[in-house]
Amino acid sequence: MGNLQVIEALLQKWNEENDTSNTQSEEFQEKPCPSTFIRSKKGDTNQHIFLTAEDSFKRLISVVDWHARCCKEKLKPTKMLKKGHVCKTSLKCNDKETPHVFSWSSSPYLPTKDYLVNSRVNHGITCSGILPAVYKRFAQGSGIGVISDENRASFFNVHSQHIQEEYKYSTDIALLQEIASYEELDSKIDIMSDARHGWRKNAKDTSVVCIGEKNT
Repeated sequence: MGNLQVIEALLQKWNEENDTSNTQSEEFQEKPCPSTFIRSKKGDTNQHIFLTAEDSFKRLISVVDWHARCCKEKLKPTKMLKKGHVCKTSLKCNDKETPHVFSWSSSPYLPTKDYLVNSRVNHGITCSGILPAVYKRFAQGSGIGVISDENRASFFNVHSQHIQEEYKYSTDIALLQEIASYEELDSKIDIMSDARHGWRKNAKDTSVVCIGEKNT
């Protein structure tokens, strides 16, 4: 056998050992793509439920996609920890030599190191006027986690300062606009102040909103 035949034989042998196209085709045939429709059984109704943000969801897809191209083992979540309405967990594969481990949370972090999801919920609690006891019953009953009293109080203390500023700005502007709308200003103007009415744009962010008779 000449040198050329030896090289061709070795190349053919190498191709046979490293050709995974047939194996991959068989795997795809044996394991069809799982359906995205999931029907929960009676025993699955108490599974973990949490809130997630779009960016965290996209990042999870990117991590799983990267791992699938680098490792044959599957990622599995370890113990799930609730942080308010956020879920924090680790994704780990069973590779014996170098197992991959990724930390993942269902919410991005704000510059203050707070979770975006919890801050958005705190904002909704503050602006909706829902009572703390009602919020707790709802959150606990639905199983989506509960933001601690300390976290909600800390958020409210900071948020209330902005609410006070918006309240003062809203009432001052409303008074000035109403005064300017009168051609002949007597000793009074007709204006209504009531926190229950959302007729002004920033009513949801203020404790009191002023509604002028002529400028509503």
